[in-house]
Amino acid sequence: MSRGRLLLIEDDAVLRGLVQQELGQAGFEVDAVATGADGISAALDGAYDLLILDLNLPDVDGLEVARRLQDDDEVEAEILMLTARGDVASRVDGLYAGASDYLTKPFDVRELVARVHVRLRERNVEGEEVRHGDVVLDVAAGTVRHGSQQVMLSESEREILSLLLSHPGRVFSRDDLERRLYGPELPASNTVEVLVHKLRRRLAEIGVVELIRTVRRRGYVVL
Repeated sequence: MSRGRLLLIEDDAVLRGLVQQELGQAGFEVDAVATGADGISAALDGAYDLLILDLNLPDVDGLEVARRLQDDDEVEAEILMLTARGDVASRVDGLYAGASDYLTKPFDVRELVARVHVRLRERNVEGEEVRHGDVVLDVAAGTVRHGSQQVMLSESEREILSLLLSHPGRVFSRDDLERRLYGPELPASNTVEVLVHKLRRRLAEIGVVELIRTVRRRGYVVL
């Protein structure tokens, strides 16, 4: 099942194809267009959960696209803006135009996928459950249960478990998990290792062991 419907507005054909493929593999339904005019038309015609909008488009500037869409009451999708402009003023302009998040080019596509998950989770967190076998994570309540047993997780533990359970078989590096927790400002510490250790102890309390595996020199995975 689709985890959300996305519209990608990006004029670079190579990047557009790569992002569309990666997001599709992550479980999202992705439509992609190359111009601002086509993006506006598609956004007005379709019910999207999130728009991924390039700032530098060949016809209509991304800021103008964002403003037009934000002025239309029928467009409820949030906007994640992609920009090659790294200055603060450009990012602020994007936020004022209606973007709820931004990512500066060049970027790791894995970070974009994680940002999309964060934006949609915050949008749809109420009532969401993530299941993996007999393990059920109630995202809104912050609890994980196994059979008749249940334990409360901290917000950070919940974030990590939600990402891992949503992508069984996919290895997430420490940086991936840190971006999930902190965005682009990564802490200079072993925060993730400590959180994963605590999370494993929480899971063990309800009889769940070896759910989160360590892949040497790569990161963590749920199998």
